[in-house]
Amino acid sequence: MKKNKKIKLKREIEKPIKVFGKQLKLTRVLLILIVGLIYFISLYFEIRTLTPLIIGIIPAILFIIALIVYQNRIIYFGNYSIECSNAGDLYLTKLKGRCPTCDGQLKIVKKFNTEYIQCQNNSEHKFYLEVN
Repeated sequence: MKKNKKIKLKREIEKPIKVFGKQLKLTRVLLILIVGLIYFISLYFEIRTLTPLIIGIIPAILFIIALIVYQNRIIYFGNYSIECSNAGDLYLTKLKGRCPTCDGQLKIVKKFNTEYIQCQNNSEHKFYLEVN
């Protein structure tokens, strides 16, 4: 990882994710999805058809995405990302930055309590994350 080059990421878009005018919290989303999964599984055992399991795929996929956001605090969808603040608030953001070596797009990588910025074109271009 390189220390001497200064990298700057800018948030072009930072919108809070709101439902009914209230800020969405990650812990609330996880609890709602757990209750939904339990409901669809119990409904399956009660009526013995595959319909609840097929409909239950949607909250299961959302639960997996929410767990990834809970672990990494950020998940990328193309140019956009869903970020979670320390308070648990969810935001839709668009980060933009250029690699000084190859002029590729940059993204934040968080693994095992280490954070760094990595180029999407070349994974060998890694830079330390500086707090401003």
